[in-house]
Amino acid sequence: MKLIIIDYGSGNLRSVENAFLNSITDNNLKCDIEVTNNLHTITNADYFVLPGVGSYPDCKKGLQNTKGLIDVLSEQVIHKKKKFLGICVGMQLMFDYSLEKIRTPGFGWLSGNFNKIKAVGKDYLGRNYKVPHMGWNSLNLKYICHPILENISEKDQYYFVHSYYLETSETSQLIASTNYCHQIPAIVGQENYLGVQFHPEKSSLSGQTLISNWLKWKL
Repeated sequence: MKLIIIDYGSGNLRSVENAFLNSITDNNLKCDIEVTNNLHTITNADYFVLPGVGSYPDCKKGLQNTKGLIDVLSEQVIHKKKKFLGICVGMQLMFDYSLEKIRTPGFGWLSGNFNKIKAVGKDYLGRNYKVPHMGWNSLNLKYICHPILENISEKDQYYFVHSYYLETSETSQLIASTNYCHQIPAIVGQENYLGVQFHPEKSSLSGQTLISNWLKWKL
C-alpha cells in the first residue's frame, strides 16, 4: 500500500511523516510513505494525508500553486473512495469555506464553514479563554461509534493550535468534539474521509493511537 502526505509547503511535513512511519512500524503494516505533490504519484496511491500549518488562505494558495492538485485529490477521494485524513487546516479545507482573513472557499466535501473562536468566559482554573486555542484538551466521544476511536477514551489529551472552528448543522459529520469556550468539532468525516482539528503528530501516545487506528481502518 502507498500513503501520500501531500506536499504544498506546509511546515510540519516531516513531523507528520515520522509519526506515520512510527505507527506503521509499531503495527507491522506494509505501507510505503512518500511526501510529494506529484500528480502521477498521487493518482497511483492508496491513502492520503493532508497536513496543515498556517492560515487557511495560505494553505489553499499553496495547494493551488500545483496546477490540478485539488482536482486530482478530489477525484481520488470523492470519486474513487480512497482513504483520506486532513489534519488541522487540512481538515478545515474539507469544508465549504473559512472566514480567516478573507472568505476563502474550501473543497466542499463536507458542509460547514470556519469562524473565529468566541473567547468568552473562563476555564476550570479561572483563567480567561484566549485565542488562539493552544494546548492540550480531551475529547467528547458521545456522537457516533467509529473505528478511529478504538482504544481512545475521554481521558486522553490531544494538542490543539487554531483560532477558527467549524460551524455546521450537519451533526452526522461529527465524530468527536472538545470544549474550549464552547463545543468545538475535533474529529469529523464521512465514508472514506476524516479530519481532525488537533495535531495527532504532536499528541504523544494518544496521537499515535489515533494514527494507528486510521491506518488500520478498513473501508
